[in-house]
Amino acid sequence: MKLAIFLAVAAVVPASAQLGTMKQAPPASVKTAGTMDVPLQTIGALEKDMDGRISATGGADPCNLLGQTRGIYVSGLGAIFTAEVELAATPGGVGLFQTTVGPAQKAKIHKDKLAHVPLLETALRDMALSLAASPSLRLSDTDQVVVAVRLVYRPWEDMTGLPGQILVRLDHRGGIPKVEVQ
Repeated sequence: MKLAIFLAVAAVVPASAQLGTMKQAPPASVKTAGTMDVPLQTIGALEKDMDGRISATGGADPCNLLGQTRGIYVSGLGAIFTAEVELAATPGGVGLFQTTVGPAQKAKIHKDKLAHVPLLETALRDMALSLAASPSLRLSDTDQVVVAVRLVYRPWEDMTGLPGQILVRLDHRGGIPKVEVQ
């Protein structure tokens, strides 16, 4: 009997906590140096631009963007944009007509990915320069722009000579983008 009363009371208590009124969230924006705001719509537009640039890298056999680019602004640091990329399309799994990936196909995929590394480096460098010059981003003089891509591989792939990530860092004041291939 005591257990039944306890369970009845316990079931009613959480319901009363949900009866309060909900507060409205403040308008979404990112605070930069001074009093200027960078709307999240601006970050979203820059993310979509990067998605298009990455997806076009490689020409007829482009890089494969996995998910969407994500961008944030960190006060005192700057703008950071990240993405996950497959350097070239690879078979994802066992299909009805293809049960394994043969050695010739593995070698071709590896060769294609090696060829895409410098193309992706150039595209990321151009993106960092474009972001630093973007009037809509409105970075302070001490801010940096960082564009980072994590490269994804299948378990069966030969990763010899292939990086795990490519990172481009640029001071907003200018200068030469620093490319780190890791």
